[in-house]
Amino acid sequence: MGTDQVVTLARAMLMEVALLLAPILLLVVLVSFVISLMQVLTSLQDQTLSSVPRLVITGAALFLLMPWMWRHMALYTIHMLGDFHAVLQ
Repeated sequence: MGTDQVVTLARAMLMEVALLLAPILLLVVLVSFVISLMQVLTSLQDQTLSSVPRLVITGAALFLLMPWMWRHMALYTIHMLGDFHAVLQ
């Protein structure tokens, strides 16, 4: 296996990871922005007020998006293993 094939496989894997994590990160960033805005407007600077909602949103997003993530990972794995003979040559 040449270095160009390794780079191609690593790039494809990182793109899949980015695709799977993008919705969750987008939700967390949006919630963090709203909470930070509310904290600035109300002058409440408590760490619990900013971390607990982020954890709850992350858990809820993982729970709701898990079926899609499993299907996507399964299709990616099947595609990679189905096309693995080209990598071995």
